[in-house]
Amino acid sequence: MSDREITSQIETAAGNTESSSDEESYSKGSNESNFDSSEDEDDGLVYYEQTIRDISKGDRYTCMICTIEMDYTCKMYACQSCYRVFDYECIQEWAEKSASKTIDKVWKCPNCSHSSKQIPLRNRPTCWCGKVINPDPNELSPNSCGQTCNKKTCVHGCKNFCHLGPHGECSVITTLKCKCGRNEKDIFCHQLKKSNKNNVYQCNEVCQLPLACGVHKCKRVCHSGLCGACPEILSSEQIQSVESNENRKFKCYCGENSKNEIMCKKLAITGTFSKNSEGDKWIGTFACKTRRIVFYACNEHSFIEPCQAQLSISGKKICPYTPKLLNSCPCGKTSLKQLAQKRKKCTDPIPTCENRCGKALKCGKHTCPYICHNGSCMDPCIQLEVTNCSCLQKHFLVPCNFEQTPKCTFKCESLMSCRRHRCPKKCCTGKPEADKRKKMLLTREELNDESLVEAVHICLKECNLKLSCGIHDCTRKCHPGRCPSCLISDSNDLVCPCGKTVIEAPVRCGSKLPPCPFECIKVIERSYPCGHKPPPHQCHPSTEPCPPCTAVVERPCKCGKHHAVKAVCFQEFGSCGEICNKELENCHHKCQYKCHEIGQCQKSCKQVCNKDRANCNHQCKSKCHGSSPCPDVPCNEVTKVSCKCGRKQEYRKCYATLDNSSASIELLPCDEDCEAHARHLQLRDAFGYDSSLDTSNKNIQDIQSLMEKVSTYEELRLPYPQSVISTYSKQIKWCSQIEDILRKFVLDKAKNNLHFKPMKPAQRHFVRELSTSFNLYSESQDPEPKRSVFVKRKVDTRIPNISLEEVLPLWTGFKKLEKERKIQHFESTSQRKYINYEPKEVIVKSSNDTNGFFIKKISPGITEEDLSEVFGKALKSTLIKNVCYKILPESSDAIIYPEQYNSITESVHQDLEVLVGHFDFIGKEALIFDSIMLCNVEGYINQISDCTDTDKEKDSTSTSNE
Repeated sequence: MSDREITSQIETAAGNTESSSDEESYSKGSNESNFDSSEDEDDGLVYYEQTIRDISKGDRYTCMICTIEMDYTCKMYACQSCYRVFDYECIQEWAEKSASKTIDKVWKCPNCSHSSKQIPLRNRPTCWCGKVINPDPNELSPNSCGQTCNKKTCVHGCKNFCHLGPHGECSVITTLKCKCGRNEKDIFCHQLKKSNKNNVYQCNEVCQLPLACGVHKCKRVCHSGLCGACPEILSSEQIQSVESNENRKFKCYCGENSKNEIMCKKLAITGTFSKNSEGDKWIGTFACKTRRIVFYACNEHSFIEPCQAQLSISGKKICPYTPKLLNSCPCGKTSLKQLAQKRKKCTDPIPTCENRCGKALKCGKHTCPYICHNGSCMDPCIQLEVTNCSCLQKHFLVPCNFEQTPKCTFKCESLMSCRRHRCPKKCCTGKPEADKRKKMLLTREELNDESLVEAVHICLKECNLKLSCGIHDCTRKCHPGRCPSCLISDSNDLVCPCGKTVIEAPVRCGSKLPPCPFECIKVIERSYPCGHKPPPHQCHPSTEPCPPCTAVVERPCKCGKHHAVKAVCFQEFGSCGEICNKELENCHHKCQYKCHEIGQCQKSCKQVCNKDRANCNHQCKSKCHGSSPCPDVPCNEVTKVSCKCGRKQEYRKCYATLDNSSASIELLPCDEDCEAHARHLQLRDAFGYDSSLDTSNKNIQDIQSLMEKVSTYEELRLPYPQSVISTYSKQIKWCSQIEDILRKFVLDKAKNNLHFKPMKPAQRHFVRELSTSFNLYSESQDPEPKRSVFVKRKVDTRIPNISLEEVLPLWTGFKKLEKERKIQHFESTSQRKYINYEPKEVIVKSSNDTNGFFIKKISPGITEEDLSEVFGKALKSTLIKNVCYKILPESSDAIIYPEQYNSITESVHQDLEVLVGHFDFIGKEALIFDSIMLCNVEGYINQISDCTDTDKEKDSTSTSNE
């Protein structure tokens, strides 16, 4: 053993003695234990030993799941990977819930995510080594049973007491032999490699055992097993002739060729004596490629023999064609006696039979198909056999010695290794394996593994897809999965437009700046081209535009009806919201589109015709058909038909056409009730009954008088629910029909029930609510979508004394009063605070600041009235009052200024600054002038006054001359 190995053994033994002494002190549990030592002494402890000390103190270590401080009385569980300690009930519940959510029933440690399939058993906590269930509380070593761990980490097992954390190294000394068995050495058990199952080592000495040749010895370094064949090479120089003292070469078996060198193991195996016809002898050591002709004893026939041991000598072997040896025909199925032909010598012809030859051919698959014959059999074999093509999709008939595999025209179309392209080859050899791979259930990692794909289907194209940066292309060959990240970087910093967000160099290709939390640089500079203040927005890349200006301005509308409509600044035109109402070209209707560009009216009319029909007073309800006549279809409008006296009424469809008249012209026949009603009216007139005293009119008057007194709808005591009146106000026609049907049903004593047609839920709700007003029983029947309402008469069924038509104006009036009361109540309860504020106006001196607009190069023909018309609308909504428009004499310039330009306020000055950009855009778009700017107009006004004075002098001189 070396000095280094001896030193390491001594250090390891010393460490083990120290650990054993610590364990003894730990097991004794004396009062002098170091559990109460200071924090400075605990700094050198391993984390799992520190865990034991924290748990024993009871106020330091918390369970990661329930966050409760653990002490030595708790039931504990430790992770086998990170040795984190948890409360047993917490980790048991955690493991059950986690395993129930996974397919393979695996749960992971909350601390290190170590996977495990073993779920802790309920109410079965164990000590650290697992020998004791529900261990007793141990204040000195929490959750330890105090027994030897004995974990089978090696043959001897762990010798430490029941502990938390990894197992210590085994310090038992074992004897280790070398591979050749000559030497031995003593080492510690933990120094044995797990892969060394035979407990041997290499001593680095040469073997020196005799080899199989018996001449040489093994030169391998200490090894296990047999020494093997002799690797030495023998040369001709090592073998010398005793008589002539000359080198002899190694001859072949036939003696025609020789070598200077040969391996010793081949000489020992193949060496044999050979001799020729002349009697010369030698040792043949190898077979050459020479073939020689050997004659039989007859000297008429011969055969070819390769170089081989035990050479044949010419004239020694008996000829197989001699009459003594040859007793049958060439195929061997018929004897010569049966053929009745005698042969006297070997050169006589051999008679043949009529049987099939049947001898095995050289191919090894077939037999000779010829009739018994002399000479060689079929060579090469040309018999046909069924052979599969390369892809195993079709079968072919091919000759036996056909060297190539037949090919079909079936296209492979199997997925390549990249899983993007498909194999374009015809009759691909990898098709069968690809079909098997297609049926296998593979994971995502196995699908991306090219080693599992056939070599034929490895895609060799270039990928050329864009990398994650979106700029460069992938340079790898076509591959499955995602392309790698782009590794190109820039040496310049990546800076946002405002310069406050920076990614320092090197910047990886495709990197993007994080969202900058600061304002855009244009918001700070107020550099919108329209002149308005930019809306506040965050900094953004220069490639992205700023949000459009949303300042409210006046724009002409799209239809041209209004020239000043409120719009957003970035919009070229506004919208007045009015319907176009221009007559359409192909029909009598008008365009129903709202404000739109000129010439963009609706092309196809989708309105209802609404022309008067020819044979009734209704309108055509067909889709607009242009200038063509209305379709002659029966009118489906419902009309009222009554009898002559007017008591009896029915609703029927009109059904009027060009040939048939309307059903409204027909009269119903009067019945007995009509006669009784007529006699009733005569009696009323005879007794002088006044119709104005009718109960319904009286009820209406009473309800109107109550409306101003009551505060809720229920206090009006109307016979209809509020939902019924609300629905009636929206669909008067349909609701009136339902009311009439119920009235007729109540009056018709012969009917006890009524079944309505299937209808929608909202309609069914109205019918049932209205039935309660008539005191009728109602219910919904049948499943959707054929659900309907069934109505049945009660004993006290009655007709309400007021109709829905009469209740509607009362209900609308009550709603208006209720709304007015709410407004008055809100105004009376709300508090208002009025403050009188007089702003202090700051007067700007005209001599030092601008107080008007200067227009440069007005277009010819533009007058002061034109300037007033263009800019007057924009100036009305500002603080610039009494605006003057003046064109400078003897020039094409003009000025716009307020009348009191000598004393303008700061607010007026701000309005002038805001309007400059707007006026510049309007003037250039209308081609009125070249440019506009702010100026001090006092000098220009003096110039105008001087010119007017000179004009007056000229006029006066001209008049005097006259």
